Amino acid sequence: MRVLFTARHSVSHLLAMTAAARACASAGHEVRTVGPPGAPPAAGLPGTSPDDDWHPDLVVSAEDGATAGTRHGARVVRWTPLDHRSADGPTPARFARIDPCPPGLRGDEETDTLSVRQPTCHAGQLPYRLREPHHLLRVCLRPGPPGSPESWSPERLLLVARAALRLDVEVIALVPAAERERLAVALGPHGPLGSPLRFAEPELLGPVLATCVAVAHEGGPDVTLEAAAHGVTQLVIADARPAGDRLDRIGAGRRLVTAEEPRETGSSLRLRRHLADLLYGGRALATAQRLRSAIAALPSPETFADRLEDLAAR
Repeated sequence: MRVLFTARHSVSHLLAMTAAARACASAGHEVRTVGPPGAPPAAGLPGTSPDDDWHPDLVVSAEDGATAGTRHGARVVRWTPLDHRSADGPTPARFARIDPCPPGLRGDEETDTLSVRQPTCHAGQLPYRLREPHHLLRVCLRPGPPGSPESWSPERLLLVARAALRLDVEVIALVPAAERERLAVALGPHGPLGSPLRFAEPELLGPVLATCVAVAHEGGPDVTLEAAAHGVTQLVIADARPAGDRLDRIGAGRRLVTAEEPRETGSSLRLRRHLADLLYGGRALATAQRLRSAIAALPSPETFADRLEDLAAR
């Protein structure tokens, strides 16, 4: 069977589907991928273009709009990531769904879906300075990819860092090397209360989260599901994305609405109160651990590959 995985508007969505696509290829299917213009195909899998004389039997699509993928004349299965927002409203019933979220993080309309577990990210190794024994609780800050609509400004990152450091924790900010120097200068060599702010590359998201108790981030589906898979509590600082509301609903996180000016993102006291509840409140930590167990219980990508033939035959 020929299977096309397509996410023309988001590299992160394409990467999220990679494990499922590889499982399909390992099961003997002919698999191709399509990402945003200029993006390389998923690692180890061939790409395709609209001009190719290659017609899939099944399209797994993370594109916006309920009819995405129908131009191929094939059966369409919708991949509904955590931040999915369809411009055409809810996906019609004739489209099957694949959802990498555990039931607790799904939207109200996403009840009849095919589940699949996304493997956690273990790419890369922590620098020695982050692997050495640490005696403080760790909090990760993920301000989002530069240029993305929900990414934090440097001022907002420093505001959150200062609020976290006042809780006597160790803070690791996932910031590219090119951005670190000016942030470190703005915060000072040791930060408030003498607690250091440490940095790591954004690609080390999984290894960093494995050492943390809480994470503050911009609500992206990659960091939300990665943190959930590690049992980490989450503070989502974003307006439009649903991750914060869904985490707050089940008690594994909190949502803080942003504002145009960093000082209005909530006072330092508000930020500290949210983070303190996630770190020391108890309920959020217990719920995050249950969420991790729910993700571990989702079907593997290999099981998912076996189900695709049934979907294509309907």
